[in-house]
Amino acid sequence: MTLRQLRPVEHGTFTPNAVLVAVDCSRTSLRAVDYAAGQARRNTVGLVGVYVRRSNGLSLSVPGLWSYCAAVEDQIAAEAEQYLAECCRGAGLPYGFAVLDGTPARQIRRLADDLRASALVVGASERSAHRVYGSLAVTLARTADRPVIIVP
Repeated sequence: MTLRQLRPVEHGTFTPNAVLVAVDCSRTSLRAVDYAAGQARRNTVGLVGVYVRRSNGLSLSVPGLWSYCAAVEDQIAAEAEQYLAECCRGAGLPYGFAVLDGTPARQIRRLADDLRASALVVGASERSAHRVYGSLAVTLARTADRPVIIVP
């Protein structure tokens, strides 16, 4: 199922269209996919997974490293999509998957607005540095205009 095949929503009304889940193949993001699949099933809406590729300065400055990083990120996105598809097929849910480039929080909010997602589901960060600098989940919870569910 493609993203465009989800149920159309009329502007000015709030009809849940999809549950959006951010997935990067970490333990908590895979748990988030499972939770989001249950949420979508209970609300009888579709599930859309999103993986956001980030480019960093080091990989762009070294010619051979950039192609290696791109290949690894493509592989992670493919594994994430496969996991989401297996979860949705088992539950009989319509699903979609998007791979975007840029800042994760900004791209996820933009996709949620385009799809009129009823909720965002993200996994909690397991990195200790995110306690100091903040994580994607906290950024989305502060800036998103819809419910953000953070799965531990």
